[in-house]
Amino acid sequence: MADSRFDVVIVGGGHNGLVAAAYLARAGRRVQVLERLAHVGGAAVSAHPFDGVDARLSRYSYLVSLLPRRILDDLGARVRLARRRYSSYTPDPATGGRSGLLIGPESTFGAIGAATDEGGFEDFYRHCGSVTARLWPTLSEPLQTR
Repeated sequence: MADSRFDVVIVGGGHNGLVAAAYLARAGRRVQVLERLAHVGGAAVSAHPFDGVDARLSRYSYLVSLLPRRILDDLGARVRLARRRYSSYTPDPATGGRSGLLIGPESTFGAIGAATDEGGFEDFYRHCGSVTARLWPTLSEPLQTR
């Protein structure tokens, strides 16, 4: 006979697994979350990612920008999200992490060879934004079935 202590077993206690578990538990399901690490949280966990640099941050903090506000509201999570000017910071090991490479729009244009076609890149980015505007709302809705 199968063990029926749980309705759902979620393999992986990262941020996505925890969100799924929370929604299922709120829907009255008995949920078990299995995680191989000694902690859960995925991108929501702060760590010391750089040897010798006394800073705790999420290795995946950029993912927070993809977290729909609706999920925070649904689950009653009181999290203040802040936008930042630069999309990335890579410490320079030669300086012991005291300086590094900041990546923003200007650096991106240069890195992809678009420095002379900033307008074209902005047009492309605007078109991507229109696709995103249509797709984004579907991320927090049930998948449509036939």
